[in-house]
Amino acid sequence: MSENIKAKNYILIIIFAVVFSFVVQDGIRLVIQKILEIPNDYMGLAQWGDTFFLRIFASLIGTATGAFVIGTFLKNKAKLVAVIATLPTVIFWLVVLVLGMTNGNLSENIKAMLLLPCILIILSPLAGYFVAGWGQESFDNFRRPKSILNIKWYHWLWIFPFYLNKVVAVPLFTLLLLWRIDANSALIDSPIFALIFDFGNTISRIIVFFILAGLIASVSHVYSLLSEEKTTAKINWKNGIIIFGHVLLFSVLYVLLFVR
Repeated sequence: MSENIKAKNYILIIIFAVVFSFVVQDGIRLVIQKILEIPNDYMGLAQWGDTFFLRIFASLIGTATGAFVIGTFLKNKAKLVAVIATLPTVIFWLVVLVLGMTNGNLSENIKAMLLLPCILIILSPLAGYFVAGWGQESFDNFRRPKSILNIKWYHWLWIFPFYLNKVVAVPLFTLLLLWRIDANSALIDSPIFALIFDFGNTISRIIVFFILAGLIASVSHVYSLLSEEKTTAKINWKNGIIIFGHVLLFSVLYVLLFVR
């Protein structure tokens, strides 16, 4: 990546980071809702049921991932740009805070939840600033021209809507199953996992572990194919079919796990 970045590229990487952060956060939201069995009516843009620390965690992870991308893209001014990229988040939580404070009938629970925007207004820019610095340490590993994270920019046009949130949600949910495995759990409402849990908790953990390892290997393989430097047209077609298969796998698992 050239160190001479045009002004429009600063704007584009900020927009990219904001979208990246939102999609990652949405993947985490799906898992939190599924694990805690929160009804859709209690899932808003700001408050996810009665969650507090998990909501903070999800927002900060989203912010951090976007800031890391900025750090890998910019050699200079990455920390400043990352802080600027948190402005939409800060503005959103400021609006939430103002609306909450102007509510005339504040219950104790609502008053407690007002701490949520206050904390995120403070921590989001800090997370962006420091994580962008960590991203800069990996700058030399992501120098493929016209790419972000060594993936050509045009691939992100399908990664964002069709793949990224599934890459976050499906493996994360599978990982949490290793901790919360219970043959009688209401979480296990998909045919695949219902079958797995018929084997008992111990064997189920082993099976789920290998499923998780397979999912991670799948994502790693897709990334290696997308980040290849030079390929022929024939190899591109072959890689495209392989990538489509991996994306289809995650799409099927996503439907089985999260679509009711």
